[in-house]
This record gives sequence, structure tokens and C-alpha cells, in this order.
Amino acid sequence: MVANIIYAIGGFIELLVGLRFILRLLGADAGNAIVNWVYSWSTPFVAPFSGMFGVDATVVSGIGTATTSVFDWTALVALVVIGLVVGFVGSLLGRRR
Repeated sequence: MVANIIYAIGGFIELLVGLRFILRLLGADAGNAIVNWVYSWSTPFVAPFSGMFGVDATVVSGIGTATTSVFDWTALVALVVIGLVVGFVGSLLGRRR
């Protein structure tokens, strides 16, 4: 029961951070209400990993790109770490009987 709640909350956080990664990669306009909502709600989960490697994001631009895409390293690291932590905690709590 508790493990399912942990997995549900972790899944929602992963969804937010994953959407942030995809929206930044596609160069979504932060002025849009939905994009701004995703960015503002995912920032607390991404912030602890900011500056971990000295580069938070890499700008991807070139021939044929209409918008500036950003490869958000911070969000990618957050996705991996949050997934591992949620999986570990969920498996520990799932074993209790």
C-alpha cells in the first residue's frame, strides 16, 4: 500500500521532469502557460542537481533548426536519480509485511 503511494508520487515527479526535458529539447516557449507550469512545478525537483557537472544545459542549434533546443543535463540526471531513489524506497517498503 505505502509502496504504491511512493510509486505514484515518484511517477508524477518523473512525468514532470521528463516533460521539462522534452519541452526544453524541443525549444518550447516558456511564455506559454502550460510550458511555464511544467517548468515551475519541476524546478524544485531539478534544482538539487543544478551545477553538478559545471554545465546545466547544452544549446543545440544548427542548419534547419527553427528554434533553439536545449539539452538539459540537469533534468536528465534528475530523471535517473529520482527513478533510482523511488525504485529503491518503493522496493524496501514493498517487502514489509
